[in-house]
Amino acid sequence: MRLAFAAATFAALATPAFAQTTCKLENAIYAERENGYELHFRKGESWEMGGMIEAVFDLVMPDGRKLWGNIASNMGTSRDVGRLYFGCPSPTADGEILTDEEHDACMQWEGVVYGINQGEPAMMAGDIGLAPERLLLTDLGRKIRYAMVDGPGQEPWDVFDFKRCTK
Repeated sequence: MRLAFAAATFAALATPAFAQTTCKLENAIYAERENGYELHFRKGESWEMGGMIEAVFDLVMPDGRKLWGNIASNMGTSRDVGRLYFGCPSPTADGEILTDEEHDACMQWEGVVYGINQGEPAMMAGDIGLAPERLLLTDLGRKIRYAMVDGPGQEPWDVFDFKRCTK
């Protein structure tokens, strides 16, 4: 009996506390464990979901600043690409369309995004798919370090753990 209890306890501890199976990505909040950055996913509005956009989110910095972003697929033939913007308005129903130059000027990060479940990287599931245990946003920390923070050690790590579901 003790052996079975010990094995169950070990299995529970070995399984990440953030592991879940019922939260849709559009309701997921992720936390970066080094400096307190969070990713807040939400249901995308029709004007935000153009092209190959699969999901929309905000990166909330420890000082309260927010970057808005999205993840886009490439028709399943390439890797999912995430983008984060700061200093220009996010899309709105009645807002004006930003030019390519304006988008480029306020883009703070662009990189490949992977969902990670049970240690295995995979393509993202899209906004209505299930939220993965972790997200890997490649090269995010370096880009944010040089664009948004005062010095080394204040940037986010590239890995975010599932924190909670909003609904």
